[in-house]
Amino acid sequence: MRILALGAHPDDIEYGCGGLLLRAAEQGHEVFLSVLTDGGNCPHADRRAEQAAAAKLLGAKDLFWGGFPDTGLVANRALIEAIEKDVARAKPDLALVNAPHDSHQDHRALAACVLAACRYVTSVLYYHDYTSLDFTPDTFADIGPFLERKKALLACHRSQVEKAYPTGLDMLESVTALAAYYGFMAKTRYAEGFRPLRHLLTL
Repeated sequence: MRILALGAHPDDIEYGCGGLLLRAAEQGHEVFLSVLTDGGNCPHADRRAEQAAAAKLLGAKDLFWGGFPDTGLVANRALIEAIEKDVARAKPDLALVNAPHDSHQDHRALAACVLAACRYVTSVLYYHDYTSLDFTPDTFADIGPFLERKKALLACHRSQVEKAYPTGLDMLESVTALAAYYGFMAKTRYAEGFRPLRHLLTL
């Protein structure tokens, strides 16, 4: 299987679906990452380098950059065409992207444009990002064996892990809490949650 994971910023993908991607890579599936901005609103960090380190640790086959400005994604033809370019390169059987109901404008724009750019991809799943709103998954991936490795992926994004968060939980603590919550919903220990735009069963 060929999988394309899309994120508006460095760390979005690892936060939302890093465990599933680690499982897929270990099983021999080809994983491609598409990051539409370089997270440039964090001027004292090289977020491209952080993302590249995470992609290498994951074992991604390729990492694509959209080149758009951080906080400046707009749901328009240019963004659709950029995503279409990555879809053409990855030829995915499955695409993963943040859910559309989100407090961050970049995430909303990306999810909206995926509707058009991934219109011929047979399976598209929405993942829970840090700023997702009212996300209620009905599809789950057991990431128990991969949670610590998922946290290692996120730790590559050092500038974000070291930020002060209003919840008092840092990024690694919050992703552990979320995995436990979705694990409870999925009747396993730790899980990631997804909602399908569509999903083609191939059993």
